[in-house]
Amino acid sequence: MRILWALPVTLIGLLPGLINLLFGGTLRREGIALEATGPAIRMMLWLLNPPARIEAITFGHVILARDAATARRLRLHEHVHVRQTERWGILFPPAYLAASAFAWLRGGDAYWDNCFEQEAHAAEAR
Repeated sequence: MRILWALPVTLIGLLPGLINLLFGGTLRREGIALEATGPAIRMMLWLLNPPARIEAITFGHVILARDAATARRLRLHEHVHVRQTERWGILFPPAYLAASAFAWLRGGDAYWDNCFEQEAHAAEAR
């Protein structure tokens, strides 16, 4: 049921993951998610926000990471986002953006003070 609940968000991530394969990237199962790595993903992440140098992003059960080493290093963090999507389903992307906006409006950082990111960073620290 969790997979179906997260499926609409997963499909968003699956498209770049499949495009990545056409450019020599990889798409492999790692635990509860598919990890897509390679040059096409690296370019897509840069296009999302060049100054932020995004290293990975999760859409449902698909993790898009710059390269295999980054995917390994951020795996625990990104798997928390997979589980968050399993809980929130299609509501996760707007909830995540709302949490970022709320943090920023309160004078905090849109990334570091986002409650979803705090949960992921706490899991990494354990």
